[in-house]
Amino acid sequence: GVAGDFCGEYMAGGILILLGLNRNKNTPIAGDYLGTGMHGGVIYIRGEVDEHTLGKEVSVLDVDEKDTKLLKKHLSEFCKHFGFDLEEIMKEPFVNLLPVSSRPYGDLYAY
Repeated sequence: GVAGDFCGEYMAGGILILLGLNRNKNTPIAGDYLGTGMHGGVIYIRGEVDEHTLGKEVSVLDVDEKDTKLLKKHLSEFCKHFGFDLEEIMKEPFVNLLPVSSRPYGDLYAY
């Protein structure tokens, strides 16, 4: 599946993993404005993401060993429950979306 526009909007914490399983390879894994307003947490995307679809509040990073360990932990349970093969899922690379600020709209408010 895929996610629509504004996935992860105003995300303040937690982990979101988009796998794009059983999708047409010509279909983007997420719609436009991915991570708009994000100020906490992490979004992992399996496969490529077009940077023009991202909200301006996120940056794209490669996953590191720590990320891979975390992904395998969560995805092994997912695979056990839903009958997917972890090794097959992990064959495709992941990217990591992180917020560029903990207060992306802080300058818009007066208090």
